[in-house]
Amino acid sequence: MSENKVELKLLNPRGVIEAKPVSAPNPRVTDLAGKRVGLYWNNKPGLDNFYKVFEELLKERYPTATTTWLRGAFLIRDDDAEAWLPEIDTFVYGVGD
Repeated sequence: MSENKVELKLLNPRGVIEAKPVSAPNPRVTDLAGKRVGLYWNNKPGLDNFYKVFEELLKERYPTATTTWLRGAFLIRDDDAEAWLPEIDTFVYGVGD
């Protein structure tokens, strides 16, 4: 009688995920006077009302600051961010509901 051997190989179903390089965030803007502030809105209801009041309060405190409304999906795509770079100095990211 011959021996029938069965060999099993255990595989990890998760695979290997390479980590992306870590980069530090840009430093915060220390003063908004004269700055161009982007207001990012993903078109959720309610955030437009918040930004209208935000603009009024910003103008009271920093009369020389300007705002630009930026629209897009929940996640900001790289090509959108690159396109906004010449238009703004900093931005506010809000989510409404």
